[in-house]
Amino acid sequence: MTPESRPDTAARGGAGLRMAYMAPQIGVLSATFVYRDVEGLRARGVEVSLFSLRRPRQEVTSAEADGFIRETCYLYDLGAGAVLRAATGRLLRHPGRFLRTAALAARDALLARTAAPSDRPKLLGHFLAGCLLAERVERAGARHIHCNFAHAPAAVTMYAALLADVPYSFLCHAHDIFVHGVALREKTARAAFGMCSSRFNVRFLVDEMGCDPGKLDVMRTGVDLEAFPLRAEKPFSKPFQVLSVGRLVDKKGFDLLIAAAAELLREGRDLRVTIVGGGPAGAALRAQAADPALGGRVTLTGPLPQEEVRRHFAAADAFVLPCRQAKDRDMDGTPIVLIEAMALGVPVVSTAVSGNPELVEDGVSGFLVAPEDAAAVAGVVRRLMDDAAAARRMALRARDTIEGAFDLAGNIARLVQKVEASQAVRK
Repeated sequence: MTPESRPDTAARGGAGLRMAYMAPQIGVLSATFVYRDVEGLRARGVEVSLFSLRRPRQEVTSAEADGFIRETCYLYDLGAGAVLRAATGRLLRHPGRFLRTAALAARDALLARTAAPSDRPKLLGHFLAGCLLAERVERAGARHIHCNFAHAPAAVTMYAALLADVPYSFLCHAHDIFVHGVALREKTARAAFGMCSSRFNVRFLVDEMGCDPGKLDVMRTGVDLEAFPLRAEKPFSKPFQVLSVGRLVDKKGFDLLIAAAAELLREGRDLRVTIVGGGPAGAALRAQAADPALGGRVTLTGPLPQEEVRRHFAAADAFVLPCRQAKDRDMDGTPIVLIEAMALGVPVVSTAVSGNPELVEDGVSGFLVAPEDAAAVAGVVRRLMDDAAAARRMALRARDTIEGAFDLAGNIARLVQKVEASQAVRK
């Protein structure tokens, strides 16, 4: 079986399995795929207890996330006193495990590969937070911890799993390994398994970080095909509606999109660009969009709940995300918004960065251009505007791609299968 091949989802594994699910900020707008994974696990009969480091810091959340936010145990909300009580309790009840895990944490803080020297003492803090997570995992009766993202929450998960004597796994995406990668070799070695959102990420962990390839597999970020149905064919709007969604950060390339729009508007093309999201690059992007030459044709909406984002998808004639590698080496993995656009049948334009070529086949299911090339972005948007029939053919092929490898149910089935296999090994 290849890393992306799916087991028969009719073979309904998962019933009776009790898992703890960990993530950095459950409910945050930029990680809707986290709670959708939880929905997928529960649909298979898995009992899932939710844990997270921090509450979402944003003012805007989606209604669909509210229930998950209410049930999540946010570890850092519990305070230093709870952490110290948990650590003391672990030491008194399981002194051997506590001391062995503390020794590993100290070794990691001294010897593990980290992105910055300041990351080293943080590993000791993650060990202490792991004591608290271990206590809550035992209280929930969970027999496996799965962590979405491989940076700080995975360190807490790793130490908690060792303290509670349960297996753990993790799924990595982008900044969690490219920028904030800490002790990745250790996390991989001690895990039951590690999952990556792309083959690109597997190669990065093996070639750049020295991780054990035998512990790594691919699990695509999936979408619920029923929640994201192929939309009916519609004529292009007048003006042509270009949509982009994401955090306003350098790696998304929104400045390139605005520059491409400027080129198309200069030649008399009738289009509008809507960029949905919030982030540190917002002020610079708004200043760029305010250029009188753009004639008010570029709108930055700020962050929006998922329900409103879906309305923008429904109106879009094309979805454009000109990803790049940022100065700090950060880049997208396989952006969930590209996957969602393709599932819905919105023609997509992006760049040949990271895992994108594993998602979009250039000229077949969308367009991929070289990063940092606003003129190339303008060129393929122009081609879409000029050939609605070809755009629809691409959209249909894109839907086929999502149904084949990016279906949430199929990917969750693979995760459950691997968790159950790890449970069987321990019996």
